[in-house]
Amino acid sequence: MSNSRATAGGLAGLARTFATQGPAEALRPFNLDGLAGAPAVDVFVALTDALCPPGGTIDEAIARDAMLETIATMAAEGVGNFDDMTPADLQEFFIGVVSRSIEGKILNEVGTNSIRVSPDLTSVERVQRMLHEFVEGCVRDRFSSFGSNLADVTGQQIDDFVFDLYEAAFNLMQAMGDAL
Repeated sequence: MSNSRATAGGLAGLARTFATQGPAEALRPFNLDGLAGAPAVDVFVALTDALCPPGGTIDEAIARDAMLETIATMAAEGVGNFDDMTPADLQEFFIGVVSRSIEGKILNEVGTNSIRVSPDLTSVERVQRMLHEFVEGCVRDRFSSFGSNLADVTGQQIDDFVFDLYEAAFNLMQAMGDAL
């Protein structure tokens, strides 16, 4: 989960700088300041390439996939320009990426047979939905316990809660897999 935690930390830093210094400054550490004012989807795709370049390890691929899935969801919802994003919009992006990263890592564990699940497709789909709801709910709950301001969340808090939630989701999947 180290790359997922690093990605989450990068997104929290982006939100922190966005809130205090504006969009162009938030993008400057990633050499993307020229994209200020561009569609948010374009900015986040470029940010994905900066934080999680293609061709990396499995953990890097999981973090990259989590970002791209979250961007696709935002695009379907009709997100506008990056400069027009609110702290709440950045928070939703962060929550989406963290949730999907944890889910991706757990599903990778299922794929490598570290967690056993039923061969029945209907059961697997039900477990996957339950995992998604559990992880996203936990991420939202933990995030709101920090006061729900992404700009104020520290890197250590991110590391701790991503690791803790991964462990809880892993244990849940093991228990569900054993029960099926």
